[in-house]
This record gives sequence, C-alpha cells and structure tokens, in this order.
Amino acid sequence: MALLDVFNSISLEAIQEFVATGREEDLHLDFKVVGDPQLTRQDRRSLATALSGFANSDGGIVVWGVEARPNGDGVDCAVALCEVANASLCLTSLNTLTGQCVSPLIDGVQHRVVLRNGSAGFCVSLVPPSDSGPHMAKGGEDRYFKRSGSGFYRMEHFDLEDMFGRRQRPALFLKLTLVPRPATDDPHEELHFSILNTGRGIAKHVGFFCKFEAGIAVAGVRGHLRDVSGLNRGNPVVSYQEDVGVVHPSGIASSAGHAIIQRSAKGAPLTIDVSVYCENMRVKSGSVQVTPSTGVSA
Repeated sequence: MALLDVFNSISLEAIQEFVATGREEDLHLDFKVVGDPQLTRQDRRSLATALSGFANSDGGIVVWGVEARPNGDGVDCAVALCEVANASLCLTSLNTLTGQCVSPLIDGVQHRVVLRNGSAGFCVSLVPPSDSGPHMAKGGEDRYFKRSGSGFYRMEHFDLEDMFGRRQRPALFLKLTLVPRPATDDPHEELHFSILNTGRGIAKHVGFFCKFEAGIAVAGVRGHLRDVSGLNRGNPVVSYQEDVGVVHPSGIASSAGHAIIQRSAKGAPLTIDVSVYCENMRVKSGSVQVTPSTGVSA
C-alpha cells in the first residue's frame, strides 16, 4: 500500500490496535508523545528530526499521542495511548511549525486529526520522500537526519556529499483534463494528458500508465499514447513512453496526446490509477479523480 493510502487509512481503531498488538516502529512509522498541544521545545525538535529524517530517506508517518519504548526484545513498539488533550490545537501547531522546522521546505507534508473523546485525540503526519534534499532539521537541531530501521540518525559527511551530488533530479507531474464533446448525442469524451517537469534535472525515458475503471471503453488514442488494454488483463489501460526526447524543467507542460473514452456516466467524475516514471525519479503511483471542470495533476 502506498504511503499516502496508509496515512489516509489510519483511524482511531487502527491507533488502538497499534497499542493492543505492540506495533513496532519501522522504516516508515514512528510514534511520539506530545508534551503540550502547542508543542514544547522537545516536541518541536522531534518534529524537525522526523521531517528531516523521513524526507531524506523513503518517507514516513508519525502518530502523535502514542508512547513507544523497547520491549523485552529491545524492539521499539507502541505500548500506551497518550492522547493529546486538544488535538485540533496540536494540528494547528504542526501546520504552523512545519515550515519553520526544516530547510529547505518539503513538498507534500500533511497533518490530520483523529479524535477519540471530545477534543482529545491524536495527530497523524505524513512526510513524503523528497528529491530536493538534503533537508536540515531546524528547531534547535541544525543537523541532517536519515531514517534507518526504527530510528533517526545523524547523517554522516559522505551521506551529505552523496545527496548534494544527486540534487539535479527531474520531478514529473501528469496533468489530466476531461473534455466532453460538444454534441449532446456524442457518447464520447476526451481525456487529455500533458507532462510537466518541476524538478531541477532533465527528464529522460519518460512514461506513464493509466488504468481506467470497469465499464469504460477506450475508443481511440491520439498523439503519442498507446492503447495497451489487450496486453493487460482486466480494465482498459493507456500508456505513454518516450525513449528519445526529453522533458526540460522549464515549467511548461508538453502534450502527450489524448484518449477517446466512452462510458455510461458521461460527465461524472472519472477515477484513474496512474503511474508516472522517468530516469532518476521514483515511480509516482496513485489513484486520481478527474472532473470535467477542474482536471487534476498526478
């Protein structure tokens, strides 16, 4: 399951189960106790360390309001619920301090509340992996961290040299726009695809896959798209692959073509599973919903 999906799935029942089963901290999950909803100095240092460590590694999730300590085998795991007295105030503090506790800023950090009793509850933070690092923990730390196993560790000089040497990376976004055809009796719609590189490096060997919901038929493709539904079992799939040209980090989107689709619910929101990739960038995968009025970027 993708990190964002895990973040969205964490409920009160899930947090209670973490403690009941002694869930271990791992490469992508960390538990923290909060000293004050407005975040004490130590809380801020914990936030700074988590932001730096997860962003410089493979991303991760912090559950605020759960105590973790080593068990009999020396493994850090959840042992008690220590709910935050005012979870909404804690959320405000996390949102306010996120930009102050790390440098440079990390794109895509999210926080949300899970209430348990009145205003008391827990906060959950998502820190995605970053291609624009290394990121320094501020808030009194002024050091770089990475995540290894169940802990955060200060980065060594060779770690920093390696990360600074890899900074010129591409960061691709796929823009999808759903365009209904003007004729009322035309059952088809057009789904337009364009690619934007917001990173620092040139994107080579660019490609993407888009899998549609059941009940949708691909009537045709235009531009550089391919209908590869016949090569995939299940729902229709269109793909794009460019092995010769590149996408420059110019901030200008380039068209990849469009797919002509037909479905019974013409004009309704359209859900698509998308994977975008290129050389020197992690594959970005997820489910997006496109509406005729707004479109979406993945």
